[in-house]
Amino acid sequence: MNREPSITNLDDAKLVATIDKAKARVLLLAPGASNAVAEAIARAWSRLGREGVNVILDVDPEVCRLGYGTLDALTTLRAAATEAGTLVCHQPGVRIGLLITDESTFVFSPTPLLVEAGSTEPNRPNAIQLGPPPDHLAADVGLGDEPAKERMVGLDPVQPQMIESLARDLAQCPPVKFDLARRVRVFTSRFQFVELEMTGCYVSRRKVPIPSRLVGLAKSVQSQFHAQFNLVNSGSLTVKVKDGQTERVLSEEVLRAQRQQIIRDFLMPLSGYGSVVLRANKDKLVAAVEALKSGVREFQDGIKADLQKHIDANAASLVNALLPAVRQNPPESYKKYHGPNLRDQQLCDFLTQDIKEAFGQATDLVKDMSVSLVFKDLAYESLVDEEFLKIARKAIPGVEFLHEEHEAAKGENAA
Repeated sequence: MNREPSITNLDDAKLVATIDKAKARVLLLAPGASNAVAEAIARAWSRLGREGVNVILDVDPEVCRLGYGTLDALTTLRAAATEAGTLVCHQPGVRIGLLITDESTFVFSPTPLLVEAGSTEPNRPNAIQLGPPPDHLAADVGLGDEPAKERMVGLDPVQPQMIESLARDLAQCPPVKFDLARRVRVFTSRFQFVELEMTGCYVSRRKVPIPSRLVGLAKSVQSQFHAQFNLVNSGSLTVKVKDGQTERVLSEEVLRAQRQQIIRDFLMPLSGYGSVVLRANKDKLVAAVEALKSGVREFQDGIKADLQKHIDANAASLVNALLPAVRQNPPESYKKYHGPNLRDQQLCDFLTQDIKEAFGQATDLVKDMSVSLVFKDLAYESLVDEEFLKIARKAIPGVEFLHEEHEAAKGENAA
C-alpha cells in the first residue's frame, strides 16, 4: 500500500497548497510568515470563518531580519483577522513551525532566508507529517475541548502598536537582501580578507632630514650633505643566524623575499579591495607569517651593533663635511650661550649634537620593525558592488557563487 512519507519537505508552495485545501480548520504556529502564506491564511479566514483559523507568530523585528517572515505578511494577516472578527496571536521566541489542517499535522523547521534559500527536494527534509494532532498537542495550541484553560502558547493578541513598533524598528535597521547575505556567508566561509604588513625593516633605505637650522648652508655643501646623509652608505645590513649545524644569512632583501613568497603562496589580490586567503590555507599562512616574524626579530636583534657603527661613522663624516660652512656662518642657536665668537670645539660640539639627534640611535630605529597579520570578513556592501564582483571573478576563477549574476534579482522576491 502506497503512503506519503512522514519525513518530508515543507516549503512555502506546499504550505500554501495545504492551507488552500483545508475544509474545516487551519492552525499555523511559526516565527513568521511569507507574503504567499499570509495570503493563503487570509483566504482560509474568508472560507472557514473566524473559528476555523488560528495564527500564532513571533512579532519581533529579528524574525524579519533572519528571513522567517515579512512585515507585509504580518500586516496582511492582522487585516484579514480583523475582517474575520478574530486576532493574530503572539508567542515570543518561537522558532519551530506547526501547521494543522483538518486531519493533517506538520511539524517543520522554518527556513531563515538570511542563512539559506530553502529547498523543495524530498531528500532534504525539514518536516514531519502526521495524522490528526495528538490530544495534548491540540490542547496546548488551543484546539482542545477547553481552549481558554488548556492553551499554552499564543496567549497574547497582536496589537496595532506592536506592528507599528516593528515597522519603526525595521525602518531604522532594515533586513538585508537575503540572497546577498547568504552570498556573503558563503564567501566568508571560504575566504577571508588579509592585511599583511612588514614595517620598519628597510633601515638602510632611510634618509635623515636636514636639521632646519642647517638648511642655509652653501649649495656645494648641501650637495655633499645630501649625498652622504644616509644611515647606511653602501651594501646592506646582514645577520648570520645558526639553526643547529646550519647557518643562514638574514638581510632586508631576504626578509622582503620571504614576505613576497608568502603573498605568492597564499594571497589572492583583489585590486583596490585588498587580498584574500582561502580559509583552508589559513593555518599555513599563519605559520609562514610566524616564521617571518621570527626572522624579523632575529634581524632586529642582530643588526643593532652594526647599524650603530654605520650611524656613528656617517654622522662623523657629515660633521666633518659641514663644519667649514658652519664656521663661516654659525646658526643663531649656536650663539645663544657663548655669543658670536665661538671656539672651533664649541661649533663642533653643537654640530655633532644636531647631527646625532637627526640620525637617532640604532636601538630606537630597529624597535619599529614588525610584521602584522590582520584578518577581516567581507562587508555586505562589497557583494552589491559590481566592480568588486568583476575583480573577484577574475582573481578567483571558478567560484560558483561569484558568477551567479541573477541571484540578487531572485532574492528580492524571497519571503
